[in-house]
Amino acid sequence: MTEAGIADTSVFIAQESGRALNVDALPDALAVSIVTVAELRAGVLAATDLATRDSRLITLQQALDLDPLPIDDAVAQAWARLRLELRNSGRRMKVNDAWIAATALAYDLTLVSQDSDYEGVPGLKVIRV
Repeated sequence: MTEAGIADTSVFIAQESGRALNVDALPDALAVSIVTVAELRAGVLAATDLATRDSRLITLQQALDLDPLPIDDAVAQAWARLRLELRNSGRRMKVNDAWIAATALAYDLTLVSQDSDYEGVPGLKVIRV
């Protein structure tokens, strides 16, 4: 098991929706990007009924409890390098995913995700859960 990781939005949504999540593969310590918090907040705002809203608020609070990592200068530099590497390799990545990956790179954390979007990113350690 990895000592520390950063969970992307898919991990929180999996837990919220009851989708299978390999908890044995989770690192000992988890962090979260402020970008994931923003995505989860958008989910709360998009809820069309109270039950969904309440469920999403609980998920949002779980992310907030992890003391989200900000986008600072180190993350911005990692994002700029990542964007250039992706462009040069002809690869695309969603903007928010790139910010989350950049946060993992800047803080030297393993990215924990259920998405395959992060695989093959140079220097990025990924655990699929």
